[in-house]
Amino acid sequence: MKGLIWIIILFAAAVGCALLIQHFPGDVYAHVGSYMIRMNVRLFVVGLIITMIMLHFLLKFIFGVLATPGKMSRFGSSRKSRKALESLNEAGVAFFEGRYQKAASEAAKVLSNQHAGDNRVLALMIAAQANHRIGEQGKRDGYLKDMETHLPAKAQLPRYLLQAESAMARKDYVSAEESLTAAAQLDKNLPEVLGLQLRLAVAKNHPLEILETVDKLQKGSHLAMEEVLNYRGMAYRRLVENAANAKALKEALNRIPNEMKSGDLCVVIAEKYAALGLHQEAAAWVRSYYPHTHHVDLLHVFANSVRYLNDTEQRKAIDIADGWLKSKPDDAELLSCLGDLAITKQLWGKAQTYLEASIGIKPTAHARLALAKVFDETQAVGAADEQRRLVLGEMAQ
Repeated sequence: MKGLIWIIILFAAAVGCALLIQHFPGDVYAHVGSYMIRMNVRLFVVGLIITMIMLHFLLKFIFGVLATPGKMSRFGSSRKSRKALESLNEAGVAFFEGRYQKAASEAAKVLSNQHAGDNRVLALMIAAQANHRIGEQGKRDGYLKDMETHLPAKAQLPRYLLQAESAMARKDYVSAEESLTAAAQLDKNLPEVLGLQLRLAVAKNHPLEILETVDKLQKGSHLAMEEVLNYRGMAYRRLVENAANAKALKEALNRIPNEMKSGDLCVVIAEKYAALGLHQEAAAWVRSYYPHTHHVDLLHVFANSVRYLNDTEQRKAIDIADGWLKSKPDDAELLSCLGDLAITKQLWGKAQTYLEASIGIKPTAHARLALAKVFDETQAVGAADEQRRLVLGEMAQ
């Protein structure tokens, strides 16, 4: 639009000059020193126009020559900027292809380029990550320091994440927690932040933090259901294992869903009761869950815990276990458990019956040695020695 206006103005001026010359012919006089020059007005106008045109191109040429160094400088800067961008692209592609050595090299080229501009931000991140992957801790730490110094606060998140990951690799959980706390202040719901928090909670054996972080990741659909179940199972197991007394164990059990109590954690809970010396609670737990789960390991806990109960409770335990036998008469482990319980009460006849039935179904070293003990108590020395000989023979095979 601006060019069109100038064309119209120049065209109008040309028309005006043509009309002026046509209607007002004459001469133009000019004093030059002691001389007077006379010139036809038409020739004067044509000369003036030619002079103006020549002056325009002369000035344009002069300014062009003067601007050449600046243009060359800008051309060089532009070329270096393009080179920085090309190196950055190469670094990014190499990093995601797993060629971390090349990624680190290309990122270093960007950082050494004085005309990289904003490309330095991404180059710093790639350089730090790539050197971390290839084990160049010194270079990585140098880049992290540069990120801390030159990047704005809102761009520090990658640095915090890498520092946390590095700290966990060397088991410096205090530094890892500090870095993750700083990262969470920038974006507490970022999947990468939550993932590292989960790893830290697992490493520090903090079951409650594991459960809390898993809930956040599940809410954002960042964990598969199988992973969620695995992490929760681990956390609940550690809650039980970390319980130092009856109160802590009770609080842990209140957090565990019923379906998990009757699942893989059933035996762990029974063993924890026994380990804390809560033998009555351990026996009660087995009485509640064995009829539904039939976990073999529950029988071992039951037999060991019943020994610490009073006479009445011990006899009651034998009757309860004998009742379980009605639904599983060919259960060798249950028969062996009943044999152990009978030995506890010195019921040698019952013990022999249970143990011989167990061995008849599935011979085990435990059942044979228990039966040998029964034979020792009933003065059947030869039979006891035979059971021990059979155990040694089975072990030698």
